[in-house]
Amino acid sequence: MKPHLDLRGALQDVRPEADERRTALIAGAVNRLGEALLNRLLVEYRHVWVLTSKPLLSSTSRCGEVLLAGEPLDHAGLAAARLPRVDDVYCHVGERGLANQRDAGIHAIGPGDIVALAHAAAQAGARRFCLIEAMAPGAQMMRHVPLAAGETGRQLALLSFEHVAHVHPTVFRTPPAGQGWLARFKSAYLAQFAYMLPQSVTPLTSPRIAEACTRIMRRPATGHQAFDVRDLRDALEQG
Repeated sequence: MKPHLDLRGALQDVRPEADERRTALIAGAVNRLGEALLNRLLVEYRHVWVLTSKPLLSSTSRCGEVLLAGEPLDHAGLAAARLPRVDDVYCHVGERGLANQRDAGIHAIGPGDIVALAHAAAQAGARRFCLIEAMAPGAQMMRHVPLAAGETGRQLALLSFEHVAHVHPTVFRTPPAGQGWLARFKSAYLAQFAYMLPQSVTPLTSPRIAEACTRIMRRPATGHQAFDVRDLRDALEQG
């Protein structure tokens, strides 16, 4: 089955003047957040490449594919692959879970894939790297949590990127497509607790998270920065 994401961002009008916008690569364009990220990138960027194991069905010439066969992601194959030279890389960590298996064939990115992807992107000349890793609402309430700490953050900081943005949105995890009624009931039950959380840490919608990520990446920042859901809200308010 060929992956067929809902590429609504591809329907945006093309700018009549010379398009000098940046280019981007997205890895992990799966589940609702990954799909929303891809749609947002198609609005913000001149051209977007998607890391996938199967050909994409796309109606726009501005969305290309980086084909890397095999599941799970083959790190040796990734290192040997010729990634396109892009300005920005978006790495979304998450599992597949779109209705009708729209993200079937799209490479899902796990925590163990982050550094391998970052190395390959840096070798290809990417300038900026955005890592999106969801965080539970309870953890978002602990401001002292060292969001950018750990071995992954240390290794990303050693690479040649001008800027690394480590983004931690709040999400309530949903069961992957195909799970039984008990898993769906548990997910729906836990989602009710969103109404009991402080507004500052309640989940944003996937399109709003995607918009906040692109706004952060437009900033002329350098170094390694971490952003939690409160920072995402600030980015949306500041424009």
